[in-house]
Amino acid sequence: MPSTKHQSCASIIAVVPSAVPVSSVATAANEAAAITTALTSLAFKVELEESQIHSGNVTLSNLSGSPRPAFVDSFEAEFDRATDAIKASDHLLESNVRAILLSADALARKGDCGEKCDEANIHGFRLKAKEVVEQALKNKAQTASYAQEFLRIAQLADSKLGTILVATTERRLESEPWKSKQDGLTIVLLSDMYSAIREIEAKINSAGADESSKDATWVAPSSFERVTTKYWLKEQDLFRVILASVAELPLLVYGRKGGRILDSKQPQPDTDLWTSLASTISSVYFDSPGMKMYSERIKRNEGAQLFRIRWYGKKPTGDDIIFLELKTHHEKWIENNSVKERCGIQEKFVPKLLDVSSGKWDVQTAYDIVRISNPSENKEVLLKLTRVLLQIRKLVCKYKLTPCVRTKYNRVALQSASNNKLRLTIDRDITMINERARNETSKSWCLEDDDAIPTNAVVKMPYCVFEVKVAGGDTPPFITELQDSGVIVEAKKFSKFLSGASLFNVSKVKTLPWWASDDAFAPLFDKNGSNSLQPLSKSCGLSVSVQSKDTPSLTVTCTSSERSVDKSKTTRVRRILPSLSVLRGDQQEASTLEKLVASKAPTRVEPKSYFANERTFIQWISAALLFITISEILYILGSQTNNPEASIAGFFTTTMALIIAVYSVCIYYRRIYLMKNGKPYGYSDFVGPGVLTASVITGIILLKVYSHKSLPRPAAVTMSHQYGQCIQRGMNGISIMEMQPSGVALDEEKNVLLIPSLNRIIALPSGLPTEEENIKAVEIVASIRGANLEALAYVDDRIYALSEERDRSEIIYLEWKDEQQDSRQLVEVHRWEIDLIGAEAMALVPSEGDAKPKLVVAGDLMSSTSATTTVGTNRLSIDVFELDSFDLNATKVKASSKMNSALVSKGLLDGKVGDMQYFEGLLYMVFDNDRVIRAFDTKTGQVVQETTLPVAVEGSEREWEGMYFQRINNVSSGGLRGSTSGSGDLVLHLALDTPGQVWSLKLDEMDGNSPAPRWNLPQCAV
Repeated sequence: MPSTKHQSCASIIAVVPSAVPVSSVATAANEAAAITTALTSLAFKVELEESQIHSGNVTLSNLSGSPRPAFVDSFEAEFDRATDAIKASDHLLESNVRAILLSADALARKGDCGEKCDEANIHGFRLKAKEVVEQALKNKAQTASYAQEFLRIAQLADSKLGTILVATTERRLESEPWKSKQDGLTIVLLSDMYSAIREIEAKINSAGADESSKDATWVAPSSFERVTTKYWLKEQDLFRVILASVAELPLLVYGRKGGRILDSKQPQPDTDLWTSLASTISSVYFDSPGMKMYSERIKRNEGAQLFRIRWYGKKPTGDDIIFLELKTHHEKWIENNSVKERCGIQEKFVPKLLDVSSGKWDVQTAYDIVRISNPSENKEVLLKLTRVLLQIRKLVCKYKLTPCVRTKYNRVALQSASNNKLRLTIDRDITMINERARNETSKSWCLEDDDAIPTNAVVKMPYCVFEVKVAGGDTPPFITELQDSGVIVEAKKFSKFLSGASLFNVSKVKTLPWWASDDAFAPLFDKNGSNSLQPLSKSCGLSVSVQSKDTPSLTVTCTSSERSVDKSKTTRVRRILPSLSVLRGDQQEASTLEKLVASKAPTRVEPKSYFANERTFIQWISAALLFITISEILYILGSQTNNPEASIAGFFTTTMALIIAVYSVCIYYRRIYLMKNGKPYGYSDFVGPGVLTASVITGIILLKVYSHKSLPRPAAVTMSHQYGQCIQRGMNGISIMEMQPSGVALDEEKNVLLIPSLNRIIALPSGLPTEEENIKAVEIVASIRGANLEALAYVDDRIYALSEERDRSEIIYLEWKDEQQDSRQLVEVHRWEIDLIGAEAMALVPSEGDAKPKLVVAGDLMSSTSATTTVGTNRLSIDVFELDSFDLNATKVKASSKMNSALVSKGLLDGKVGDMQYFEGLLYMVFDNDRVIRAFDTKTGQVVQETTLPVAVEGSEREWEGMYFQRINNVSSGGLRGSTSGSGDLVLHLALDTPGQVWSLKLDEMDGNSPAPRWNLPQCAV
């Protein structure tokens, strides 16, 4: 039985057939060696014929008279031979790629590939793919070597033998296969091949490829976060970088849905990658006249923004869509990635966008533009695009932005159609055009294709740009390999906008980008002569040329040929920009212009900077320890004085100490990071010192306040029990734990005080009881299930009880059931629900003039959590009810009006009403939390009297919940209760909620002709 190893090898051979015999590969290698030998022989022939000329064996006249010298025939024969060899190598390479692609594609398209989908087979595909990539690179290098050697020999022959081979050779090297479009087909085939291999791998890893990814159509997102790294590469290294890239990601064809590239494109052998799959991209960047956006971007300030208008192919016009893009830079320590937002609008709206004379746009204006330009989008997307458009409009108006510089280049993109996790782009033929060189009388918002531009308004970048965009995660390993091999060089924070804006505005910008010191870029900044610009000519213009059927692009046409940059100009540029030599480490004295070029190298950080950072950190920790000390003092004060507020203040200061400690650590390590990475900015702290100062001031105030509160104070003067003056009612027969008096009412007929307490009503003797009456057991006359009684009021002969729950209130109609004193009880007759939340007090206001008698109910809105945020600090609400609205057939009664609660509680801190009574023409209210009784004239709304409530129990000063005035030793005449006045002693009954107590006080009345107050508390209550 064969081994597993042999079975795997057999399966690899079966799945990946060899398209070309091994002998063909050997023949190609032998042919290459033969051509190399022949080229050496040709060079020797030149030297030999030259020696014969000098020796006299061959004369120049004879040589020139010959219709075709033998050397020329040999040269062209070898050139033809090399051409055939290159064609054969390219054909061999294409055959190998197609063979692997066909096998991998067939396997990938199978629903169930069975045993062929194993890791060994995939490894076989990978090995074959690696071999063809290496062969492609080898062919490319071999072709370049041949071309270089043929040119060298042609130059040698022209100089020594008088031939004219250089011109002929250069012309032939511009044609196939030397300048091969076959590279494009090879890249497309390799891209499809690797895509098929990845699909097979997906089947193995997830037991079936994701079909949705095959049919996905990639669409550029309107907003995304990414980490972008840019690299420079030379033109001759493009092929290698693209081959390495297609091994990781497929070529991205905009708008293509599913399948291989070959399924929809079918490129022919002479198809050029840069005209078939590349996109021509034009971007117009905007800036203020003073280059404000350039200044912010080169400093990389937090929140620095960049606005550009981009299109693909030919410049859109009218209803064609053009893309507005807004880039916002965020520092890493802000914990936000930089963001690019995009909004597509019709080109005809661009002039309106740039017209700052119309002022700020409203949302509707922007929404209409977005909706017209994007009719297929849903409302959510339209609102998002509207927000982006408004941001751009605000930026245009703020800085008065105008077109500054245009970039035009060809781009090849590589990305999965199903996600934006990794995106690779390669930009070639990057050209900068000065948009401010256009005619000021032009009606267009930017340069048009047929506009004439000055000679120095066009510059070509010396490098291609390779961008790696990663949405989180690390840099792909193949990028690191390319960088280590020197094929690509990282260009940190390289920007086409900064390059073009600085090139055309050297006199306006204060700082040039760091790459102005690069040998390839430095000559571009030389303003002493036009010879250093690349490309430059005496007359240039913009025109549209069609490079392929689907890809029209803006090109630069000039009357003279492109000239290369003269490297000898670098020395002169260094004299203009002395800082360049400093950046390179040259030992020359720096001039005052060193700040013209931003530094790429890390900023120098001296050791004392780290010590200073540590000292600052220690100072922050000292501040945190100060807060810990303050918090401990507050905790001690709170525990000694039994003051929970002091403990809360201590918790607050402890929290501030922790925040300061954490903040100081973050600031410390952030500054270390900035110093290690040579960041010249980000060290200033505008928030911390302000917060620390405010915290210290707050801590000191809290410490002083609660220290003052903890000082020994004179004991509060509490009421003293004196019969005939201040009487604390006895509560014999009922537990103090079951008492919570919340109101007082008088039943004149039965001569008892009715005290509501929780769900019960207690009866006490009215007036000022004697000692014998006061020690009698209390009488419980009602126990109402499900009620929480707050107040009682007599309405004619009815007794109304006010019951308050968390989110509802009720008025309960009670009647006496039995008239016998020992067995009399109040029973429930009916209930009405009212809308007032947190009802606390109730009083009957008799008729005055034409006004009918009314029932007034006060509520505490703060008692309901649902109403707290609605009413804010105004917690009092007073409803007024008509008496005839209390229908026994109804279950709910509506208030007819409200009383002005702001007028009633004016000047008070809290405003909560504990009880009310209309007595002798005045409406009395107990404001328990404010510790006062107020008497109001209901006609004028004025406060007639305000009296501070007495203290019954120290610490319960704000617990008075019930109040009732009573005339004793007096006979009143008819009418509603409380509506008449008479003579006799005036008694004030007060009910204390916690601890449950009831007091009866004989008030000292003033003479009727004296100004307010009308009465005073007795001496035993003050």
